[in-house]
Amino acid sequence: MFSMCKRIASLLLLFVAGGISVQAQQTCSNSTLTGTYYYLANGSVISGGQPLPFAELSQFVFDGKGGVTGQAATNDNGVFASFSFAGMYSVQASCKGGLSLTANPPAAGPFDFQILDGGKSISMAFSGPGAVIVGHAYLTTTGTVQCGRGLFTGSYAFQFTGSAGGLLRSEEGQMVSDGDVNLSVSSVLDINGNPLLNPGTGNYSLHGDCSGSAFIASQSGNANYLFAMVDNGRSILFLRTDSGTVVSGKAETQALTASVLPDFVYGGGFYSAIYFANTGSTAVSFPVNFTGDAGGPLTVPSVHASTTTINLPPQGTAIVEAPNDGPLVQGYASVFLPSGVVSYGIFRKSNPGVPDQEVIVPLSEASSTLRTLVWDDTNYITAVAIVNPSAVANIVTITVRDDAGNLIGNPTISLGAHAKTAVVLRNVPGLAGMVGKRGFADFSVVAGNVAVLGLRFNGQAFTSIPTINR
Repeated sequence: MFSMCKRIASLLLLFVAGGISVQAQQTCSNSTLTGTYYYLANGSVISGGQPLPFAELSQFVFDGKGGVTGQAATNDNGVFASFSFAGMYSVQASCKGGLSLTANPPAAGPFDFQILDGGKSISMAFSGPGAVIVGHAYLTTTGTVQCGRGLFTGSYAFQFTGSAGGLLRSEEGQMVSDGDVNLSVSSVLDINGNPLLNPGTGNYSLHGDCSGSAFIASQSGNANYLFAMVDNGRSILFLRTDSGTVVSGKAETQALTASVLPDFVYGGGFYSAIYFANTGSTAVSFPVNFTGDAGGPLTVPSVHASTTTINLPPQGTAIVEAPNDGPLVQGYASVFLPSGVVSYGIFRKSNPGVPDQEVIVPLSEASSTLRTLVWDDTNYITAVAIVNPSAVANIVTITVRDDAGNLIGNPTISLGAHAKTAVVLRNVPGLAGMVGKRGFADFSVVAGNVAVLGLRFNGQAFTSIPTINR
């Protein structure tokens, strides 16, 4: 009994906290850097003993073997230029590295860098003579996220700094994209210490390599930018290309990330609950939405609606319950958790003649495009709930491998907008080879998002299997 309590307490700590972060020393190699990164840098080029303003937005494509190619866009004292380059890089086990480039025209020099967060970003500094330049490179996308106009959607907070016409300037504001081609901007622009409101509108284009261009007409005039989307669309790097300007900056999404409880089931022997706790010092209020498997609103009898509002005082807690009444009903729950709010779910299964079985269920990020589940069907049965939280129909590819890395199958499941399905994984066509084996499964989409929950059954007993966002 004591060991069972310890296991339950450990699960509670893990799920409530949303995962325990443990720092460990990272070990790196050339293969740590693989894929497309965009580098935003600022500084000065020394000419005639005088520092001249400089900004750069460059694409680096690392091959994981020590080779790099790319395209650079620079603004050197108001003169815009672009060129291609190639080079070599070397990464030490300590995650420190060096990079040398041959440019066309030959204008680039060596860089020193440090790899951060397993290769998701790089701190880089120019280490040659004649310039003082430092910046940061970011991986564009991970998993199966693809760049297209729809990735640039919603509101972004931005900050731009630099100079134009010899005058220092900074700009802070909000940029809103309709996900198609249109932009609206509201900002405060400070020119040489004179602030002014600077509303504007514009348009953009976004390419498959996550680079793009934007035009903004505002009260202060017209501005042209190159930009690059990084970190799966959460951040955007900007470089202004107009003559006589050296302006660059970064925008970051203001959207909350939705969390999903991929299975919310009640009746037919099942009870579900979701717990919320406000660890912050201010009161918060937020809705919880319930959706049926077909993608339409799910009316939960206990709240008499398909949505309910959670009001939490500072340090307060709340629960939403769905009792075991009537026939089996299935769907899922989604919620935008405010900062400081943590949550987890509970399933309870009741069967005549045996004690009730209860399991703690973690919430899944609704912004994922690739989730991984470790399964074991040697003596157990693995079931999954798969949710398409996107507003359009989606195709989920399930890639299943055994413990030796051999491919068992990679079937697809089609889901309508906001729809969900729950299946025994081995019963999906093409996955019968899971029986008697263990391994892992990737659930991926090339557009939109996917949320997944795993459940492992052993006779009447069952437990949840958390999935990992990759």
